[in-house]
Amino acid sequence: MMTRHEIEEELDGLYKDLNFAYNADEETVCRTFNADSKQEYIKTLTEEVDKYEALLEEYNLPEDDGMDYINLQLSQGLPVIRL
Repeated sequence: MMTRHEIEEELDGLYKDLNFAYNADEETVCRTFNADSKQEYIKTLTEEVDKYEALLEEYNLPEDDGMDYINLQLSQGLPVIRL
């Protein structure tokens, strides 16, 4: 599993390449990235960006381990503070 930092670095690089590809002409994109066409290369980059964005989103999801902490505290005679 990649760390959040590694995912962010990968995304930074992909966004830089994507920006370059959007602003460069067809021949430059094909030559620089050894691609068959500018459109195909942009599509490939966009798919990679989507993949890494999804990985990054997993870090933003709250962790739910399924444990019922309130009942656990009550069963142990601990006070429960509900927010």
